[in-house]
Amino acid sequence: MSHTAPSLELSKPPLLARELLRAAVARRPARPGEVPRLDVRVQGFTPDPKQLARYREVCGFPADGDLPLTFPQVFAMPLHLTLLNHPAFPYRLLGMVHVRNHIHQRQRLSAGGRYSIHAWVEGQREARQGRELDLHTEVEENGTLVWRAVTTMLRRLPGMGERPREAARAPATDEAQLFANSRPASWSVPENAGRRYARASGDYNPIHLYGLTARPFGFPRAIVHGMWTVGRCVAEMGEAAEAPVLTLTSEFRRPLLLPSRVIFQTAPQAGGDVAYRVMAEDGQPHVLGRLSSTEASPSP
Repeated sequence: MSHTAPSLELSKPPLLARELLRAAVARRPARPGEVPRLDVRVQGFTPDPKQLARYREVCGFPADGDLPLTFPQVFAMPLHLTLLNHPAFPYRLLGMVHVRNHIHQRQRLSAGGRYSIHAWVEGQREARQGRELDLHTEVEENGTLVWRAVTTMLRRLPGMGERPREAARAPATDEAQLFANSRPASWSVPENAGRRYARASGDYNPIHLYGLTARPFGFPRAIVHGMWTVGRCVAEMGEAAEAPVLTLTSEFRRPLLLPSRVIFQTAPQAGGDVAYRVMAEDGQPHVLGRLSSTEASPSP
């Protein structure tokens, strides 16, 4: 049974670079244990206009006075790292993989608003390749919940193999049918995309910067941040992503190496939903998701 550690109350989000440095030198037990309830809160936070401008530019969002649907994930990330660096958290941050993301926006968020952010983690579950856990985030304005997200992370464990190819191949036919009538758009993702997103988000994880810094972590070249890919997709969907109430689900299939050319597709669904995906030119999937103008619960 997990226990609850005291909630952390911060006056402002911590520096992301500092949290990444803490993660690099952190030590954890040889046999990881349970994930306790860990909480962190920040009151009275206003987004940095310069950071917001950089984020809009790198992802392709217009400067319309409101926060892009995916931007609160950026200012919540330092809180996530604070939780994952907590002494009571059983795993090292380095090596954890972002596998899914679920965002629900209850209303448009003003770029100049003052927000309270609450992030927490509690428990874990068995997965095919290890153990998964959920980082929960809630953003409030004047005491009203306006935005929330569930960020699902995977910790691969020794003895837990890669996903069987047969299982991964099973939904491919359904996906092909879903996007059969979609007109593909080709994107060129430049070699510096990871560094540009790092300047916008503050996430200077070495796997996103250069091939030289990514290779020690098992990547032949730098990989772009998954939330850049999702943000770029949302920006591309235009008016469909500008409704006050929105739910966005994203599943990360495989890393996007830099530089690359990729294919972006959308497929309108019943009820106004829009399915979307990003895949390599050879058909290998990077991201699959759905944008809805209704509220939906995340599925593990």
